Amino acid sequence: MPPAASAGAEVPDLHASLVALARGRREALAQVYDGSVDSALRLALARTRGDRSSAEQLLCRAYVEVRRRAAEYPASGMRALPWVLGVAARV
Repeated sequence: MPPAASAGAEVPDLHASLVALARGRREALAQVYDGSVDSALRLALARTRGDRSSAEQLLCRAYVEVRRRAAEYPASGMRALPWVLGVAARV
């Protein structure tokens, strides 16, 4: 998984991509992934105690769940990256 953004930086279009995904634009998942994968991978690595293979499996499940729950994002009132990480933390 190539890094998409510098550490700690939220991609400005992440919000728009999540809204597009919520509206049924499946292709927006790629932009959501690109805008959040660095932080999500750090979270997954922490949860798996550094086991990269397990972290990558967790990420796969997390982004499936992000896609499935995207319609919940606009009404959540949360910023995009914390919302994605919250979903990832619950898989």
